Amino acid sequence: LAHHDAAVRARAALATGRVQDSTSVPALLPLLADPAAPVRREAAFALGQVGRREARSALEAALADRDSQVVDLALEALGKLGDRAATPAVLPFLGSRSARLRGDAAVAMWRLADTSAAGALVAHLADPDPAVRWRMAYALEKLPLPARVVPAVTPLLSDSVPLVRAHAARTLGREKSALATPALLRALDDRDPAVVVNALRALQLVADTTAQGQLHRLTGLLGHADPYVRVTAATALAERFAWPGAAVDDSNLAARTLIQGLEDTDPATRAACGRALVMRFDRDGLNIASRLEHDRSPYTRAGWLDGLRHLSNPAWATRRFEAALAPSESLVVRMAAASVLGELGGRDPHGPLRPFLDSLRAGLRDRDVLWAAACAGALGDWGDSASVPLLAAVYAQRGRDADADARLSIRDALRQLAGRAFADSVERANPARVARAAYPRDFQDPPRERRVVVHLRGGEIEWELLGREAPQTVRNFVKLARRGYFNGSFVHRVVPDFVIQDGDPSGTGSGGPGWSIRCEYNHERYEAGMVGMALSGKDTGGSQWFITLSPQPHLDGRYTIFGRVTSGLDLARHVQQGATILKVDVLP
Repeated sequence: LAHHDAAVRARAALATGRVQDSTSVPALLPLLADPAAPVRREAAFALGQVGRREARSALEAALADRDSQVVDLALEALGKLGDRAATPAVLPFLGSRSARLRGDAAVAMWRLADTSAAGALVAHLADPDPAVRWRMAYALEKLPLPARVVPAVTPLLSDSVPLVRAHAARTLGREKSALATPALLRALDDRDPAVVVNALRALQLVADTTAQGQLHRLTGLLGHADPYVRVTAATALAERFAWPGAAVDDSNLAARTLIQGLEDTDPATRAACGRALVMRFDRDGLNIASRLEHDRSPYTRAGWLDGLRHLSNPAWATRRFEAALAPSESLVVRMAAASVLGELGGRDPHGPLRPFLDSLRAGLRDRDVLWAAACAGALGDWGDSASVPLLAAVYAQRGRDADADARLSIRDALRQLAGRAFADSVERANPARVARAAYPRDFQDPPRERRVVVHLRGGEIEWELLGREAPQTVRNFVKLARRGYFNGSFVHRVVPDFVIQDGDPSGTGSGGPGWSIRCEYNHERYEAGMVGMALSGKDTGGSQWFITLSPQPHLDGRYTIFGRVTSGLDLARHVQQGATILKVDVLP
């Protein structure tokens, strides 16, 4: 950090920010006054990543820097510090000449969540730049002031830009006030699917009993052209809205519509409809939804099982669990069943599902470490203290070589059952052998590869690789892609208007390549179409990657960004869970 070469100082500051060691703050602070702008930028970024409040005064001073990027990063850092004493220094930038700085200030205020900023944020909701307008609405979502926020944000539901309307709906939901119900119901007719998705989620959060008469509006969305709307509608129907006459008969429109949804073309929608039937109609719903046991998609078969958590009598589900745990069943389904069993067993450890304990204990010794980890998690939730010796033995045998998700699941089960001190002592006695690729001599140089093309049945998604910002992450991805590692894998995770995720050959979301790479946090931000590395904690990335379908500022500086979609983002916004990645090509 004190090197005579400015390039070295800058890289040292970046590395310090990636390490996130709180003791580094005193060494970083002088670099905010470094004569070289790149050094000041990296110092501001690093201080934000470290997140210590003693850096506030120096970062506030950096807001007067002559370099706009330093100011940009100082605003971000002040937000990440979470010290509301920074609010007076940030607020003036809501009126900056620079649209970028206005937006940065709004996101900083989102992080600070200071109600004293409400008036200033409301005053700037009419900003001429839509990228700033949605950020102003975004900042208001954390302020529990419905009487002030709802009337101010509601007009944005008529904005000409869909992204602004979507964020307005999101903010209204987070106010959790019935004042927003009429406007959110109108937003269900929006022509943009992302707006409808956010309006549905908002109505779930509001949970306004006066909306129950609008049940037909929600059931009607199960016939929407967009599958992301259909699955969100089914989820909303299951979780929040009280229904008149909760009986499965020909007169119950909601029940009929959900039953029709069991034949939907989208696997996630079929699962959500099955789950809703179980949650709303208990045993009758279970009997109807059980047809999904034989669905062609493992994600549908796994997804509807989640509804079994809500049965009034878990004994009714015994046969379903037996089928879901069969060795011939997909690992995706077996892991889902184990998760549900763990929760139900935790509620009634000596109840009708107790015979499944033997299956879960036996699973700890399974050759598939992901299944062993799923059983460990279930036993932890069950509260099965008798399995502690076996869990400790399994960690000693398997924890060293397991992928991060599996290793952490076994350790966390030990923490639940035997306490943190015991579990951590087992972990220390059996340190993970974290395999890391050897660095080549030119590791500091950006990789030569520039582009990736992901081939799906519906078309192609192309992205540029950000080799300068995340060289080791790019090299890791390129190595796997050239091996054919991603070919034939499934998009195992789809969250409407949030992300699609792939890169796990097991299809469960818990698998990886058998090694991990370090996080390469950088200045890039999660706008729509950014490619990030999925994690189970710091420095646990391996092969799973995701694409953001809309801006996600809360991910900035928390997950490595290593790509940017250049074409096919609209295709990404229509990918369904379980879609097959036919091939991944890496190009110069």
